[in-house]
Order: sequence, then structure tokens, then C-alpha cells
Amino acid sequence: MKLLDRYIARQVLISSLYAVAVIIIILVLGQVFKEILRELAKRPEISLGFVLKFILLFIPVSLSLAIPFSFLTAILLTFGRLSADSEFISMRMAGLSMWRICLPVGLVAILFTGICAWVNLSVTPWAKTEMEGMKASLFNLMRKDPLMVFADNEKTDEIPDHLVFAKKQDGMLKSMQLIKMENNEPQVVVFAKEAKVTVDFDSPNPEMRFDMKDLNVITKGEGAEFMDAPQPMFVAEAPVSVSVEEFKARSTTAINKPDNLPLGRLIERSTDPALESAVRAECRTELSTRFAFSVSCLTFALIGVPLGITAQRRESTAGFIVAMGIAVSYYAMLNVADLMKEKEHLYPHLLVWIPNLIFLTLGFRLFWKLSKR
Repeated sequence: MKLLDRYIARQVLISSLYAVAVIIIILVLGQVFKEILRELAKRPEISLGFVLKFILLFIPVSLSLAIPFSFLTAILLTFGRLSADSEFISMRMAGLSMWRICLPVGLVAILFTGICAWVNLSVTPWAKTEMEGMKASLFNLMRKDPLMVFADNEKTDEIPDHLVFAKKQDGMLKSMQLIKMENNEPQVVVFAKEAKVTVDFDSPNPEMRFDMKDLNVITKGEGAEFMDAPQPMFVAEAPVSVSVEEFKARSTTAINKPDNLPLGRLIERSTDPALESAVRAECRTELSTRFAFSVSCLTFALIGVPLGITAQRRESTAGFIVAMGIAVSYYAMLNVADLMKEKEHLYPHLLVWIPNLIFLTLGFRLFWKLSKR
């Protein structure tokens, strides 16, 4: 029996690890092309070390999604092969019950549940906080080089209520276009031949100052649309200041988001009566989601075994498609609960457990019917 247990456990474990590696590579590459390469194109002065650290931090964030899905895929493939090769029938003819055959799978499921719990409760929040800190460090780099904020020959919208388009050259912004927005409508449009950028961090309200030359300024007329009554003017030189207090505060706000909080802080905020009900509900939902994701390994194990056996296929494609369908359904239901995370009266922290309850119930039913054959 020990030989059989080792055989099944090894097949499931090795297949899971291979699937985890493949999924992480796909997710990381997707993140690289979606975010990092785009930022590098905008800001080529970002160091390679900065990029590599960001990629390494994204790996544990990917694990929370990769492990349950990989485990489900491995179970479907392993038990599909056992059933297609009649090995499962041989085990049953030897007098082994379904529960006994699946004992090694249960042990592997407990192992992965523990790993997922550790990743979801400790590692992922830490990694997300570090990633937010890296984004905040871009703001800190403004002390040394304020031009880091601006993309070269591309639109920059990081500064609140302002759009900037300019070319970076000789430590200045050339051919600069600055638009001040309010309620998504332009209020002032500035065209400048060049602008020197400085940031005053020591004032109570930090400001970014543009010392512009050869300005063409168009302001919105009173009581009219911007294009209906524009008021143009020309100025040889003028300083223009933009508050960056809100921009500076974004890093603090992002770090305090529920999905970035460590477990202890998350529990504290979810029970804090001084907070708004929407904030408490969001924290409780995030807390329940972390535990629900961890338990999903046990859920997928219970439903994966009977589905893998009844499919009776050796092809990896079939197992992957079935796993994809289950995973998409599971995460879609979680996302529905996540959409209600700020509505405390709907108990979103309980709704996130519905996918586990549904698939556990279905898994128990299929497993029981299969054990009675």
C-alpha cells in the first residue's frame, strides 16, 4: 500500500509543480509585457534591478492563483490516466475503497492548503506592500530627478487633474503641453517651448513648479464651454505650480488597501467600530477571501477525483479544459462577491464562501456515487 500511495502522491505532486511553474511563467510574462515594458518605454531611466525586483515580488502574488488551479489540473490528469489505463479498476478489484485510494491525494491537498494559507495570509500581502513601496519610491526619486514622473513623448496623467505631453531633453521638458482638468473638462491649456521642473518637498503643501518660457495660454471663458469662448494670451516667461500633495498621498492610500494589509492589521480593521461600515466590510471580505482561496485546494481535490475518473481520458488537453471550466466558474463567483465587498448589509464576507460550498457539495455527491459503484 505504501508503494501505491507514493505512486499516486508523486504523480499528483509532480504534475502540480509543473503546472505551477508554467502558470507562473505565463502570469509573470503577461505582467512584464502589460506593465513593466510599458513603464520602461515611458521611463527608460528605470534601472534593471528595479524591474527584476518587481518581477520577483510578483511571483508570490501569482502563487495564490496558480497553486489551486495547478492542483486541480494535476488531479484530473492523474486520475484520468489511471482510469483510461484501467489501473483504477484494478485497485477497486483488489478491495480498495475510493477513500483509501484517494488518501495520498488528501494528504497532498492538506499540504497545498497549508502552503496556500501561508502565501495568502503572509507572503502575498507583504509582496504587494513591497510593490506599492516600489511605486512610491518613484515619487521619492522626484527629489533627485523630477523628470522621472514624465513619460518621454507620451501623455503623462500621474499628476492629479493635469495632463502633460512633452519631450525630455537636456534635463528639461521641451515642446510642453499642459492641460488643467476639472470634472473631465479642460480649464486651462498651456503650450510652452521649454520648462524646467523642480519640486518643493519642504513646504506644507508640496508643489511641482514649471519655469516655462514662450508660453501660449488658453483659458476657459466665464460661463461658457472651453471651445466656445477661449481666452488666449502669450507670456514670455512664467512659473506654473501644481500641487502634488495628492500624488504623494497615493502611496500611503495604496499601502492601506485591505489586500495589502498583513493579517493582524486586517483583523484589527475588520472589527474597528471607529471605521466606516464600508471599510469594515471590505476588510472582512478580504479576510474571508484569503481563507477561502486556501481551502480551495481541498475543494478542488474533492471534485477533481470523480471528474478525472469518469472522464476516462489520457489527453492532457481534456483535463486542462475541465480544470479551466471549474476554475473560471469558481473565480467568477468570487468576483461577484468581491463586487459587493463594501455593502455590509449583504454580508459579502460570507458570500465568498459560496463557491467552496457549491463545489464541496457537488464533489461529495460525485465522490459518494463513484464509491458505490
